[in-house]
Amino acid sequence: MIEFEHTKIRHYENFIREIVNSIVYRIDFDKLNKENKLFLTKIKERFCFDNDNGWKFLVSSLDTIGDSQFAITTFQNHKIKYGKKFNTGENYLRLYGVLSAVYIQQQALLKLSDLLKTGQIDELKSNFDKLDITILRHYISAHPINFNQNGTKVSFRIDRNYLNDYGLLSIRDEFNDARTFNIYDCLSNYISQAEDCLKTISRKVISNCYQTAREKYDDLNEKLDRI
Repeated sequence: MIEFEHTKIRHYENFIREIVNSIVYRIDFDKLNKENKLFLTKIKERFCFDNDNGWKFLVSSLDTIGDSQFAITTFQNHKIKYGKKFNTGENYLRLYGVLSAVYIQQQALLKLSDLLKTGQIDELKSNFDKLDITILRHYISAHPINFNQNGTKVSFRIDRNYLNDYGLLSIRDEFNDARTFNIYDCLSNYISQAEDCLKTISRKVISNCYQTAREKYDDLNEKLDRI
């Protein structure tokens, strides 16, 4: 069984939260009032955001990463832990659900990457788009009847006869040509990339907040490497 709290993505999320909470806890609000400075402005300065809206996007992105990871882990565990049979409708719900959870998490990762100026958002988006899990989402969850393929609208459908509890599914295009995927393998490849992305984001948080505090900077990087 995969424990949600023990996934790397959850560890990275909590690592960033600990830094955020530590910085917020140390803010001298009396001093802010005397300087006539807003909390959001102080946060912008500490995290090197472009504007005061950075705080709300930071918080919502972290919440979204955690919530979507909970859904993804639950999807994985139903195969591993329960080994139960799902009816066709349940398999559809599980498939649509995990594809949506992955896409939602991707968007939160992209937002965090942009917010913290990792300099890798274009590369990250390109890499996400190439993943089979993303292609599946576009084919059957987002644009099954109007997928834009080189300027031409095409359609896709799930072959119901090849949708099973073991994660195998077949997608057919409008010409009835089939392509087979294993959703668990697709998910594993995505998770590996998401973990790398969050580690890069975590590293940038440290750099943005503690570049001049060398001892703290080194300590946090060592802690990050242990995840």
